[in-house]
Amino acid sequence: MRRKLLILIVLSSLSFLIWEAQAVNLETPPNYIIGEYVPHGWEEIELRGDLATSVGPNAIEAGANDDAIYIHFNQNLGNVSIKICNTTGVFVYNTVVNTDVQHTIIIPFSNAASGSYIVELSNATGYAEGDFEHD
Repeated sequence: MRRKLLILIVLSSLSFLIWEAQAVNLETPPNYIIGEYVPHGWEEIELRGDLATSVGPNAIEAGANDDAIYIHFNQNLGNVSIKICNTTGVFVYNTVVNTDVQHTIIIPFSNAASGSYIVELSNATGYAEGDFEHD
């Protein structure tokens, strides 16, 4: 009986030490490296508003090319609503992204008409927007 109790105590101690070793890992995940995610060759979308600046510089990076809209969240912002509308206010895209799970979203945009568009990002605590041209 004592042998079983001793084995149980040793195994419990080892599992606690392993758990502690995992908790001490302070390495920053690569998804939080700021300023490296808008792909080369994409036109940067300058975002204005408190959602893009209140949580830190470059919290959200966005870009556009002829085929897609690229949005990368460098920080977790919870559920973020993403809307894209044309200059007349007609929404051409609308979704909600859980940034705790998905840090990057690429929105296909090749079938959209040429013109000016606005991308709007919002969550429970803030709002940001930026405009871009689609050829």
